[in-house]
Amino acid sequence: MRIKFWASGLLVAALCAVTAWAQQSLRLASGKSLTAYVVQNKEQTIFTVPKPSGGTSRLHVERDATVAAGQAPVSLKLVAEIPDSMLILVDSYQSIPGGMSYCQAGEESFLRVLSISGKRPVETYRTKLESCRDNLELASPGLEWSPETKTLDIHWLSAPGKGGKPEDRALKIGEDGKPRAVAGSE
Repeated sequence: MRIKFWASGLLVAALCAVTAWAQQSLRLASGKSLTAYVVQNKEQTIFTVPKPSGGTSRLHVERDATVAAGQAPVSLKLVAEIPDSMLILVDSYQSIPGGMSYCQAGEESFLRVLSISGKRPVETYRTKLESCRDNLELASPGLEWSPETKTLDIHWLSAPGKGGKPEDRALKIGEDGKPRAVAGSE
């Protein structure tokens, strides 16, 4: 009986290890931590987001077809944090490989705005920042955050949906955590 119990326990532990891939953790300005991971063969990233009142909550976010299923983030960066209210993050992944060595070492990056003030975190904005597969490239500096005005400026050399043309976009983050385009920035 005891052997069956231990064997069952080992099997469950092994399945858990196979199901969840590598994770990335990020220390927030508030001192709390955010973690990103994927489940094997899934096309979503799962963020473990700290709650203002303590504890954590999970948020499933979408990626696109340029990231292989089950691909864990290769990096996770904090752009800005309004404690107990909002997080602006960039999560990056390896590009799916293409023929003739196209995008073998490339990355796909997503900008996300997460509202964390409610019962559960909510993704209020998502855009593709950089992509080897979609030919998207940020300028330098690509992202600029102004805490005084709660405005995020994005500068692309090759913007999404612009056919390789540059774009500057300014987003003002509202009290509800939802970004709104600043007039004349898109």
